[in-house]
Amino acid sequence: MKPAIPWNNEAGQVPQLAPGDCHVWELQPSQAYADNLGAGEMARYQAISNAQAKINFATSQGGLRSIAARYRNCEPWQIRLEHEERGKPYLAGGPHFNLSHTAGRIFAVFSLQPLGFDIESANRHVRARELAAKFFSGQESAHIQTLDDEQARVVFLRYWVCKEATVKLSGDGIYLGLSDARVELGGAGLSRGNYLGREVWLREFAPGENLLAALASWEPVEAKGFFRI
Repeated sequence: MKPAIPWNNEAGQVPQLAPGDCHVWELQPSQAYADNLGAGEMARYQAISNAQAKINFATSQGGLRSIAARYRNCEPWQIRLEHEERGKPYLAGGPHFNLSHTAGRIFAVFSLQPLGFDIESANRHVRARELAAKFFSGQESAHIQTLDDEQARVVFLRYWVCKEATVKLSGDGIYLGLSDARVELGGAGLSRGNYLGREVWLREFAPGENLLAALASWEPVEAKGFFRI
């Protein structure tokens, strides 16, 4: 696993995305992002009773529009999101993006090519052997069964972020696609995957202390920019 990456605390002028590049963003929770929500999202936002959940929704949806507007050189309210058949959101005309959150932290990735992204707390406690036997392939589960408790937990989480990133790339989602996502863990943050016979490129990295993340793409992609807003 590569060490935690350096973040640019001030986004400033966002560089252009080049083919094969990916920009990673962390969104700081703020209710102010509600100003960027569309009509349907505003109705959902207003219906949320929990204060923190309300802020998180505004940040993830409104903040996403704020970032997309930087790449499209427009105002956030002009960003219109479409949805694929199974519900995956996309921005007509690009760039491609994906969103993930864990432990109260919200992240988004942007690229010129389709990608999936997942992030998890590295401290998360899981029943690694039991869950692997139930949801992973026989080969993946067998790998985990040979490890001690702590190793099994860490390896399970690596498999998990890679698998979830893969099914988000596919657009099928965790409930429909998990059984078809296959992962071969590698070293130095480089792993390989397969989804329904199609090769998947996987890049693992640590975007912060006690965080695990994975990017999934059909063609090689590298995280080249790290921003906070």
